[in-house]
Amino acid sequence: MNQKTYIHKFISKIPHSRFYTLLIVILPLIFLPGQKTFAQNIGNWTFNNVLSGTPGLFNTVSSADFSASVPTRSFNGGTEYYGENGWPTGPINTSMYMQFSLTPLAGYQLDISSLILRIRRSNTGSPAGSGPTGWSLRSSLDGFAANIATGSMTLTYANYTVTPGAGFTNIYTAVTFRLYGYNASSGSGGSSRFVADNISATGIGYLLPVRLGLITASAAAKKINLSYTVYNTEQGNRYIIERSTDGTSFTALLTTEENDDAAEKKYTYADDISLLNVAEQVFYRIRLRNNMGTDTYSGIITERIKSTPAPVKIFLSNNRLYVNGRFSAEGLYQADVYSISGQALTRISFTAANGYNNFILDLNKQLPAGCIIRVCNNKGYSQTLFSVTR
Repeated sequence: MNQKTYIHKFISKIPHSRFYTLLIVILPLIFLPGQKTFAQNIGNWTFNNVLSGTPGLFNTVSSADFSASVPTRSFNGGTEYYGENGWPTGPINTSMYMQFSLTPLAGYQLDISSLILRIRRSNTGSPAGSGPTGWSLRSSLDGFAANIATGSMTLTYANYTVTPGAGFTNIYTAVTFRLYGYNASSGSGGSSRFVADNISATGIGYLLPVRLGLITASAAAKKINLSYTVYNTEQGNRYIIERSTDGTSFTALLTTEENDDAAEKKYTYADDISLLNVAEQVFYRIRLRNNMGTDTYSGIITERIKSTPAPVKIFLSNNRLYVNGRFSAEGLYQADVYSISGQALTRISFTAANGYNNFILDLNKQLPAGCIIRVCNNKGYSQTLFSVTR
């Protein structure tokens, strides 16, 4: 039984006169999937003779270790971990670092609010304090190009709190951090060490909302073959396929109840249209009803039965490419985006069915206001160039 079903059954047994008082008490304590919780520990590395870390409820973590370019890596007294020698005496050497990662579970998201680094340099040598005197933290989100934070490293432990900022919210995939040491000093007889006692990360984890993805339709022998994708499924959700012959009044064809929690699932349905002889086209949509009884509708897709197929339409909005219409051939397609001057900006591939398709494709980069788009496949099918404005 999932959490929301349990809550519903629990509330149904409460005497009506006591319901509102109890509701005021329990509401702040209930965590509903899809809602954020307060900041929590989402990763902790103690270096107590282990490099593995402790994850949060909604994510996994990697081990934390120095890069292979650091010549010596070892525990000291079973309570701290160091990397010795090779640290640059000048600016950052991008091959010399400690690395660790956080990855949200499938169907979950992370907002990283802070990282606390308990680190120092060696306290040996004359004068004491060999090793890196500066540290820098970078991440994989920009290819380790820019510093998130920097600081000075002393020969005694200090806790350095890093607030990474808005760029570290809405994390759906792994993010890796690298902690660099640089500006190393060396006292006589000292060991050039970067020493870590603890690294911890705090943040917010929550279940992503259920949402409908790609919907396709294609005609074949008095049938319309439908397929659709659902992301972040929850047990008990219902997916209702609805059909219309006028685009306004819809009739439910099939209701499917979800029996699984998954990051992504695909469904298909063959609609018998043999009795729709008077219709020239049919319209379909998917209605998603969540466990709270709220309905969400997909966009409407159209499949023509008798008349000429609608042309493929393409446009850009908010760095997403929208492609919809009837494709005359199934297979792998590519959309090439050019500037008005003809410079190639990006390419994205997608697989279309024979028939009506509706795609929303993330471009993952900023594009100029005016663009030209060409869609083609490897069999020679080509869609006319389009000049668009976002």
